[in-house]
Amino acid sequence: MSVKETYLTVKQLAEIKGCTERYIRNCITKGKIEAIQIEGQVGGNAGTHYSIPLSKLDEKVQLKYKRYLKKQQKEVEKQVQEQQNKTIADLTEKEKQNVMFWRKVLESWQSYRGKEADKEKADNEFIKVMNVQNEGLHLSRRTLYRKWNTYIMEGEAALADGRGKHGNHNYKMTKEIFDVFEYYYLNENKPSIKQCMRETALYFEGQEIELPCYTTFKRSAKKIPKAIKLYFREREKVFIDKCAPYIKRMYEDLESNDIWVADNHTFDIMVEKEGKPARVYLTAFMDVRSRKMMGWCVTDAPSSDATIYALKKGCEKFGVPRSIYTDNGREFLFHDLGGNGFRKKKKNGEELKLPSILDDLGIEFRTALPRNARGKGIERAFYTVKEHFSKLFESYTGGTILERPDRLKEMVKTMKGLPSIEEFIQYVDIYIEGWYNKQPHEGTGMKGKCPDEVFAENMITKRVLPKEKSDLMFMRYAKSNTGMLKVGKNGITLTFYGKQLQYWNEELWKEHFGQNVYVRYNPEDLNNVRIYDEQKRFLCIAALKEELSYTASKQEVKKQQQQNRNAIKEVANYKAKKEMEQKDALTMLLEKALKEESQNKTVIPKITQPVFYNENQIKNTDDTAEVVALPNVAGGEGIDWSKGIERLKKVKELENNLF
Repeated sequence: MSVKETYLTVKQLAEIKGCTERYIRNCITKGKIEAIQIEGQVGGNAGTHYSIPLSKLDEKVQLKYKRYLKKQQKEVEKQVQEQQNKTIADLTEKEKQNVMFWRKVLESWQSYRGKEADKEKADNEFIKVMNVQNEGLHLSRRTLYRKWNTYIMEGEAALADGRGKHGNHNYKMTKEIFDVFEYYYLNENKPSIKQCMRETALYFEGQEIELPCYTTFKRSAKKIPKAIKLYFREREKVFIDKCAPYIKRMYEDLESNDIWVADNHTFDIMVEKEGKPARVYLTAFMDVRSRKMMGWCVTDAPSSDATIYALKKGCEKFGVPRSIYTDNGREFLFHDLGGNGFRKKKKNGEELKLPSILDDLGIEFRTALPRNARGKGIERAFYTVKEHFSKLFESYTGGTILERPDRLKEMVKTMKGLPSIEEFIQYVDIYIEGWYNKQPHEGTGMKGKCPDEVFAENMITKRVLPKEKSDLMFMRYAKSNTGMLKVGKNGITLTFYGKQLQYWNEELWKEHFGQNVYVRYNPEDLNNVRIYDEQKRFLCIAALKEELSYTASKQEVKKQQQQNRNAIKEVANYKAKKEMEQKDALTMLLEKALKEESQNKTVIPKITQPVFYNENQIKNTDDTAEVVALPNVAGGEGIDWSKGIERLKKVKELENNLF
């Protein structure tokens, strides 16, 4: 006679071994514990479940299982005894109302099903009626049978709702306890329920308050609104993306090239670059009306140059947009495209306006609100690129560690199967032009048409960029605090990645030394730069000035010195080049003075009065002239010179005696 096998659940085995259910599941997955996998509904719960044969466990666990059964049996008997001893008088008013409700439901059920031959059909009809009459009841046959058995075996007092009072505790979750638990639970560090329970216990330490069990706390945590949990336990961005209301935009009132949106996307692909594995990025501009990819650039690192290249590529092929909409990334908010965005510089309290490529092209620039991924709408396009393109490569990395294929580690190690970055760029160009822009789109205003079709239908006015002017319009402005640079001794000095490059033009140095100018350059060709004045009028082209090393040849030094001498000579001959008759300044002054002197005329006075110089002054009176002696010089009268002469004689005699 075969013995019937006993099966344990994961929860039972975890309680017997004194470990977590996760540990038991991991052991089953790794094959350390034999179990039967069951899919679907088990005991009202969906998902994957396991039945563990008791005979496959070691003897120690089997002995523990026997003790576990005895303990469980004692607890059940204790609960039954407590319920049997309990009377209606021991219940609270709320519990009494609950008992009366269930007693009435059970009596009505027995009366209704007694009249019908098909008991199952009668039960279903009765349940349907009760759920309609009692909103939120959610009655089922299982609940009816369980309540009926409890009523028969333990009496009507057992019909009281015992949730939160079973097992080894009799404590409910009060509002005071829940508020404290919720405070600790709603934290960005995402503490576990057990951790929050410990913190709640510490909060009420010393007070006569008993906490409910873990199950009660877990059930209470589930009742916290999802939006509240996401906001406090996740980042604000997650809350905005998943819960916050969003603005639904209209597309039908837009034309093609009205608005382009731009963003960067990280390809979930490994490529080979210069013999090493590398990740690649996509900088793309998308037309809002048609969802058509307009211009893009694939690089191993997003940069401002990649942004300008993608924009230039789109403008040359499909026309110039009226406005551009980007996020606040550094790849878009640089000085000569979008400026500093929300970090605009101010000088003397006023906003500093820097030169911009977009201003030259007549393109309006706007940025999305920070942490507002849905504001631009291009992320959905990037998700399509990932699903329909990136996953086709063997070197696909996956968006998360769980999605990462096992083969990737070996491919990166051996470098076998990784496409080169040059090949990958070609693949991206072919995919976007020949596939993405030609696939039906179900977005708002698209009506199932592909981006190419919608773009063509809504192209009303096309702002064309002349081909011969394209390179010039997209030349970058040299970076500075004001957008301008000063012409110095060596012309214009630009700094790229810590290295200084000097650009020279004799006319620029001669005519504009010490002045501020705008400088524009092509990142792909730094041999020459274009110079503009403060009104952005073109002045000249300056060439890269060669630097000499300490080991330079005589010819190289001679060439550099000749350039310096030419500059000095050019300045020295500045006056000589003027076509004018040269005259000496002193000669011109004397000639002018003689000419003016010869033209002097004699002045004839109306009254002439003679003036005499004599030691005696003639004093005119009313009728006669009286001669008056002039006074001596002040101090000239009454001086005795004899004493001074005697002193000089004595000093002379003394000097003769000494020498």
